[in-house]
Amino acid sequence: MCFSATVSYSAAAVLVPTGLYAVQQARRSRSPYWTWGLIPVFFGLQQAFEGRVWQELDAGNVHAAVPFALGFHFFSHFLWLWWLGLSSYVVEPGNIRRMVIGGCTIFGAFAGTLVFSVMLSHPEWMNIAIREHSIVYKFSVPYRDSIHLPITPAALYALTTLVPLFLSSHRLIKIFGLLVALSSVLASAIYGYAYISVWCFFAALISLYLVYMVRSLVAKSKPITV
Repeated sequence: MCFSATVSYSAAAVLVPTGLYAVQQARRSRSPYWTWGLIPVFFGLQQAFEGRVWQELDAGNVHAAVPFALGFHFFSHFLWLWWLGLSSYVVEPGNIRRMVIGGCTIFGAFAGTLVFSVMLSHPEWMNIAIREHSIVYKFSVPYRDSIHLPITPAALYALTTLVPLFLSSHRLIKIFGLLVALSSVLASAIYGYAYISVWCFFAALISLYLVYMVRSLVAKSKPITV
């Protein structure tokens, strides 16, 4: 994201152990909320990949940065499209909401598999550059102009990842969804040229909230619902 490799590595150093602590707390009580504890861990690994992208770009090794950029995109364009939905699904008590969340999760897994498969098959389409202390990722698909969707890919991405959070019966999960949505708007408004990198960094920091959420929900005998 912004600033430097040091910032990305520092974020990873905080997120991974903190997330593992949340996982441990959930697993001890045999709670399904351990999937939420893994989210900071995954964000930490994603930031570590971007830290290496920074190092390669600073050294002028653009081509060497591509594998690590693909590692970053494994999370942004594959895992996050269905992991948030899956985590919401496994703790959702309501049948109707569970069905809708499950549908979003399946769609996200399908879309993520399709998109990331193309990225892996054509790494030469990946363009990476530094602009105003942020990393800009562009994936130049030759036939993109021939693909017509009723909504923009960014809007579809936001819907796929955020709808399961807002549909959740759990108030604390809805709050997380609101924080992620606000960070998306902020990243788009201020850092539109490096939206993916910046939003993932903001979301990574926000994911620390999940440690509090997991501890709160695990400590209670029943789910907190609205």
